Amino acid sequence: MTSKKGFSRRTFLKGTGAALAGTAFGVSGHFKTQGIFAPNVVRAQDQVVLAVQEFAHPALEEILPKFEEETGLKVVLEGGPASGIDMQARLSTAYAAGNSPYDVVSDADESAPGFMRAGWLEPLDDVIPEETWADFPESMNETIEVWHSFDGARYRFPHEFAIGYFFTRNDWLTERDLPVPTTWEEMVEVGKEIADPANDIWATTDGLAKPGLLYVYLAYLATQAGGDIFAFDEPTATAFQFLYDMIHTHQIFPETALNQDYNAQNELYMADRVAFMRQWPFFQGVAEGNTDWFAPEKVKIELPPAGPAGSKSWVGGWGWTIPVAAPNKEGAKELIKFITSPENAPILARGQSWFVMPRKSILEAMADEGNPLLEAMGVYSEAGVPAPRPFHPRIVEAQTLVEDLASLYLTDQASLADVMRQGQRLIQDLEV
Repeated sequence: MTSKKGFSRRTFLKGTGAALAGTAFGVSGHFKTQGIFAPNVVRAQDQVVLAVQEFAHPALEEILPKFEEETGLKVVLEGGPASGIDMQARLSTAYAAGNSPYDVVSDADESAPGFMRAGWLEPLDDVIPEETWADFPESMNETIEVWHSFDGARYRFPHEFAIGYFFTRNDWLTERDLPVPTTWEEMVEVGKEIADPANDIWATTDGLAKPGLLYVYLAYLATQAGGDIFAFDEPTATAFQFLYDMIHTHQIFPETALNQDYNAQNELYMADRVAFMRQWPFFQGVAEGNTDWFAPEKVKIELPPAGPAGSKSWVGGWGWTIPVAAPNKEGAKELIKFITSPENAPILARGQSWFVMPRKSILEAMADEGNPLLEAMGVYSEAGVPAPRPFHPRIVEAQTLVEDLASLYLTDQASLADVMRQGQRLIQDLEV
């Protein structure tokens, strides 16, 4: 196989995948002609081009020689987009014109739903064997149905499992004879025993800077409250109120977090100023890399404190797709079957943590390897913690709307009731 740089000529487009999809069709539903694009390049059918972020290439290179030997197909690895927004900019117009530079693509949450609805992705139900789909636990079924499927068909196969884990300073809690909080109420009670705002000591924190990060945490709380954050419903109001109270009423969460990113959040935790926090899996590596500070009891992963709807944390991520316009579609089908198989899933997971998923094959193969993230993933899956990422067809605009209104409330510029009413009205405008 060979690797090379990704598709370099980018066409930056405004709007989300659904909006882009809408502009790509004529009244009849057929693709409009886009004169700036040439027809598909005639490619030798012994070549399959796979686009995925370059840090994942080495793990794939471990398994691809076997595929090439067995099929006679040559796999070319290219650097895929690093975000869903970049994905839309790079591929939407090409897909709409019936072209694709790639045969298999690692696709993001922000872009895949629009691509599915536009008819630009190949359904995978008859491509990937049912036993491979069954390698996921039942707790993943709803996520696959919401984010990887459309109109009863599956178009994307998950390969990344991004979930917010609840990291705790078990050493602190043990020293103070305090329990690990298991509910929102306990988090407040324990937090009050720990927090010392005058000395910049807090029960918990997060990165809440806009754009993007404030939404992540609010969606985390809304999921625990049982809300649909894009509906601005009563449980979502409960989540907004809880964050407000942690900051202003109970003073266990720093208000400065509204201007901080994940790096600042991690630094505060590793400076021994935070007792527990929600954070993405990458923090495990960050903590272990801080060798002068790290100890396992400082980053113990526990179940998220339960809100009214239970102990929940939403799941996002990336997944494999085949464009309808793939130049070598038959080769793409063979490749996607191979890289998603239960036999190869553990090999990829060992090679790159980005491929660690709560798949039975991975959990069983790596059960005795002492990987804390893998162990936590198994515990979270068995406890039913994973919940689907909140869905909206115009996801980027909807997330921005949530953040802008939440900021007004959290900084005392608008009441909760006004924010909820305004949110319901504006979210309806997005759906027109």
